[in-house]
Amino acid sequence: MEENIYKMNSTGKFSKVCIKNLRLRTYIGFNDWEKEKLQDVVISISYKYDISKVVQFDDIDYGVNYKIITKEVIHLVENNKFNLVETLAELIWECVKKVPSIVDVNVTVEKPNSLRFCDNVLVSVSDKDRYNSAIISLGSNIDPEQNVQTARLEISQIASILKETKTIYTKPVDFVEQDDFLNGALLVQTKLYFDELVEHLKCIEDKLGRVRTENKNGPRTIDLDVIVFNKVPVDKEIHKLDFLASFIQELQPGIIPNEGP
Repeated sequence: MEENIYKMNSTGKFSKVCIKNLRLRTYIGFNDWEKEKLQDVVISISYKYDISKVVQFDDIDYGVNYKIITKEVIHLVENNKFNLVETLAELIWECVKKVPSIVDVNVTVEKPNSLRFCDNVLVSVSDKDRYNSAIISLGSNIDPEQNVQTARLEISQIASILKETKTIYTKPVDFVEQDDFLNGALLVQTKLYFDELVEHLKCIEDKLGRVRTENKNGPRTIDLDVIVFNKVPVDKEIHKLDFLASFIQELQPGIIPNEGP
């Protein structure tokens, strides 16, 4: 998706956006004739996001552009073939979830006239029935072995750890007059949304004695960052720090880092 839909803020003024009854045609079904004939599908999508900045400035650059989301869905539907309505609904949900700043995503897909004696068959996919995935990077150069291990235990209280990298020592960047950093990464699944997960990680940093100064590259007890959320890279540091890209390829192979939000 285009870059401007990744603008995020967390002041808490959430509103619901609905894209209702998007009528498209695609190849859907497992019968031979269905694989050769275009059929109608009706798609509805809803989501919430914090509209504080977009309302303050009346500028879509601070918001989530529903036209971009719609174009992405249209491209997905019209350029692929599907055996099942369930598959199409899940893929649309994954497409919409590429925007980390939105929450409460709901997708419904209707296939009209697919059964006798009924109007349609409808499949619904909702955030409440799904987990979010995230890759969290960990770094420390103050009592690093202890702090990285403690941070991992704290993260396990808010998310399920599916996989983790080995920890490695790396040289400091930008501000080099300090000890080397111990770095690693975790692949987790969680019910927390992006902003909620970020806030929880900040609380863990505070609990472990993180002191925030003007020098963002200085020594620290622990540094916790979400670098990928629902398979979308969300951290600009990925391009500056090669080991982060290596962690991503180890935990979720195939993800191509972009320039971040």
